[in-house]
Amino acid sequence: MEYAPHASIWFPPAGLTFAAFLVMSWRAFPAILLGSIVTTLWVSDLYGDQTPVKDLLVTGLIFGFAHTVPYFLGAWLLRSKLLRLGSHGLSSTIMTFLGIAALSSFCAAWLGTEVMISGNLLQAEALWYTWLPWWIGDLSGVIVLTPIFIALVSWRYPQIERWLGGLKFTEGGGSWSSFSTKLLIIVIMLAVCLIISMFSSYEEAAFLVFFLILPLLWVSYTESPLKTAIALAVFSTITAFSIGLLGLMDYAIVYQFAVTVIASTAWFGLTVPALVAHNQYLTHQVSQDGLTSAASREHFMQQADLLLKMARRRNKPISVIMFDLDKFKSINDTYGHIVGDSALVEITNAVNAQLRESDVLGRFGGDEFMILLPDTDQSDAVGVAHKLREGISKIVIPSLAERLSCSFGVAQVSKDEHIMVAVDRADRALLHAKRNGRDRIEKDAV
Repeated sequence: MEYAPHASIWFPPAGLTFAAFLVMSWRAFPAILLGSIVTTLWVSDLYGDQTPVKDLLVTGLIFGFAHTVPYFLGAWLLRSKLLRLGSHGLSSTIMTFLGIAALSSFCAAWLGTEVMISGNLLQAEALWYTWLPWWIGDLSGVIVLTPIFIALVSWRYPQIERWLGGLKFTEGGGSWSSFSTKLLIIVIMLAVCLIISMFSSYEEAAFLVFFLILPLLWVSYTESPLKTAIALAVFSTITAFSIGLLGLMDYAIVYQFAVTVIASTAWFGLTVPALVAHNQYLTHQVSQDGLTSAASREHFMQQADLLLKMARRRNKPISVIMFDLDKFKSINDTYGHIVGDSALVEITNAVNAQLRESDVLGRFGGDEFMILLPDTDQSDAVGVAHKLREGISKIVIPSLAERLSCSFGVAQVSKDEHIMVAVDRADRALLHAKRNGRDRIEKDAV
């Protein structure tokens, strides 16, 4: 796959080196140094170089350090970052990985080129047209193959996933038959692009390969990281070997950049579902009370504004009920806060069972709750409150000796009235219910 002295389209050992240092740290040094020395001897033999073996061994050792030190430092920086991220930093994991991969492979390519020149394995004037394809070839190998090498190791050492920033290489959801279909589509599209480039008289035809971004993003968005890594490995392997087989070496750097850009885009594609899930989680945290799963105060007021506008456009009534648990402080002081929390959860469940899908139940804090009832006037709202009071009285909590009860205040929202004014009136009605003996329903007099 070489198309320039010491520059290949795609260099798998770079990905293996980076993955080895990421997983094994300094313990990977001896094997990689030995591999670098053997590679130097092999390359000298391929080029028919007459350099003495002793000099080649020295060059190989220097080349080994030029290759290993940048990847070791990059892997160390990446691992340090991932350990701080924990399991909720997939976006940062991928961005950091791509950035460090680019920097490490650049340093390795530049230093490697300088070593080859100093060891007389490369002409000095070759520096400027060697290091760039060398760099892109190494970068392709790192970006495409490091994840799949880590995936292979993580099957044997699953504890690795603890510091991968949320990147998991387990099989995940989705069927393999569906993935195979997507992979087949990618291979067919790649073959079409390569064949068109081979027979076309226009150089621009080589850039058709960049359209493979779309199906590979499809894979990364719908499949697990493991399947994404497999798809990228298959795509890049076929691309790298086909360039030589189909006589497309004149466009080698185009395909190098294509592999690098498409792989980077695909890895970024993995962050989209994670970001969506994270946003949904944050929305859930903001909109729902953590204990009872009732709407939070802020979310309740947002929903109230929307429903109130709809009710006024349709000229329909809308009412509010405010209620709280009688003697809640006494329950907490006597039986403990766990029992008090359990009582609030049971009351929420009982109330939700009586409400319609269009009704909104919110927790305003402590034991105080609010219900918004669209298309309901005050009279019907009082009837709803009676049903809720009866349902709450039937709640049985084994660790609680006394019967649960709630007091209710009911108010209908008047025309052109702000929702908080109606809430205040319902709150005053609730206060009357408490003062008049609790376990009762009071409606606003307006």
